[in-house]
Amino acid sequence: MSALLLEGIYPPVPTFFTPDEELDLTTLESHLRWLAVSGIAGYVVLGSNGEAPHLTAEERVLVIRTARQVIDQLTSPEGAARPRLRLLAGCGEQSTRATVAGCERAAQAGADAVLVLPPFYFRGRMNGAALLAHYRAVAEDSPVPVVIYNMPANTAGLDLEASLICRLAEEHPNIIGLKDSAGNIAKLAQIVGLLEASRPAFSVLAGSAGFLLPALAVGARGGVPALANVLPQQVCRVQALFASGQLDEARRLQARLVALNTLLTTTYSVAGLKAALQLLKGYGGRPRSPVLPLDEQELAQLRTALAPFIDEG
Repeated sequence: MSALLLEGIYPPVPTFFTPDEELDLTTLESHLRWLAVSGIAGYVVLGSNGEAPHLTAEERVLVIRTARQVIDQLTSPEGAARPRLRLLAGCGEQSTRATVAGCERAAQAGADAVLVLPPFYFRGRMNGAALLAHYRAVAEDSPVPVVIYNMPANTAGLDLEASLICRLAEEHPNIIGLKDSAGNIAKLAQIVGLLEASRPAFSVLAGSAGFLLPALAVGARGGVPALANVLPQQVCRVQALFASGQLDEARRLQARLVALNTLLTTTYSVAGLKAALQLLKGYGGRPRSPVLPLDEQELAQLRTALAPFIDEG
């Protein structure tokens, strides 16, 4: 399990719905196939942009199975010849027991690894001891490798400390990486530096395209950026330019992506991501209730931000 090395760009794909809010797996499959030819390393399903809290356990399994089927078809002898894509699935729940059960379901449905948010409902009791015990138990019982998911904006402000992340990485080989959406580059550099000798294969992944290049510069191996659903080639190119030493061009491209990325993350979240896909690709649809779609004023702002990228594929 611990041999899995995560590198590259993993779009956190949306979960699509029909007008009556049922799963639209046909659109999901089409989106995954479109992304597959852009240079990505794999997919993340059932993350924040996948509206995981709005799905039942049965629906989550269907989403993972659909993604696995697409990957298997793309890499089968009859499919297109390209490197095998990795599949990560969000499995964070509010109890350790439920999180482990989610990891088991994800593994059975075909996930290569799981992405685990910290429990936060009882925020005042989630101290270092509780979080260490939680992640140790999940890592011990998960059938597939675990990626820690740090996203204070969605966990009542709970921001995992660098020392805790490093301790978990050093103690348990089944914890293979970190997706960090907090954007604290100094902390990412600290984690990479502390684990360089003890866990050199531990992967730090930037949780947003807004700080992808700075994260790569301090040792991140890739990212899980929402923007990669809309502009996958451009986001992948930031990393490719960095890897080839074309830093000035990487910096210019990074700067171009920041404004649109902010709209799709901090400002409008999943509603903005789906609206952007609707404008660019003709699909996306609405978020599941109670999240509302963008209003006309918001759509106008999004159109303006998208305009420079319309002819870039």
